[in-house]
Amino acid sequence: MPCPPSLLEPSPTALPTLTTDVAVVGAEAAGAATAWPLARRGLRVTLLERRPAGEVWRSAGPSPWTDAGLPSRLASEAARLWRQVELATGATLLHVVGGVRQVRADQATAALTAAATAWGAELRHCDEVVGIEGAAVEGAAVERTAGALVRTRSVTVSAARVVLAGAGPAALHDGGAAAVGTVTTAGCFAIPALTC
Repeated sequence: MPCPPSLLEPSPTALPTLTTDVAVVGAEAAGAATAWPLARRGLRVTLLERRPAGEVWRSAGPSPWTDAGLPSRLASEAARLWRQVELATGATLLHVVGGVRQVRADQATAALTAAATAWGAELRHCDEVVGIEGAAVEGAAVERTAGALVRTRSVTVSAARVVLAGAGPAALHDGGAAAVGTVTTAGCFAIPALTC
């Protein structure tokens, strides 16, 4: 189902502000895998995605994550984490094909999103990010960054930290906000988010 037309155009009025601990931009596998452990740790997490859920999952495609070529310690840790996702969601994800463990990307994205939202992450599909900027501390003698403001077409998200887990938003970051990090490692969704 496509995004409603009302969400595709910027609001003509002032946008409401939402406060969160971590804003994760991009709800594909890397974004959902980042949101899940953070929400599980009790942080308020907002997962932002410009496309509807079905389109995100279809675009991930059936191509699998595999443990082929990974060091054995990392492959074992990844398999343990995939089993956690399976337990948290009831999904069967990890399969052995030709002696190699693998997880389909579309199924991983759907399951990781379910795990993140089950732990309280707020998922905002059809909410395109149009800008990210550092938020200055008001009244400070020396201006310093206190998180970031993530502007979407429907809301301004005030976040202590922002993770860019999608390819598109990287161009929105001006390089000045220390609270903004980028997940760029291929296959990052297979390991703990904080080590990506």
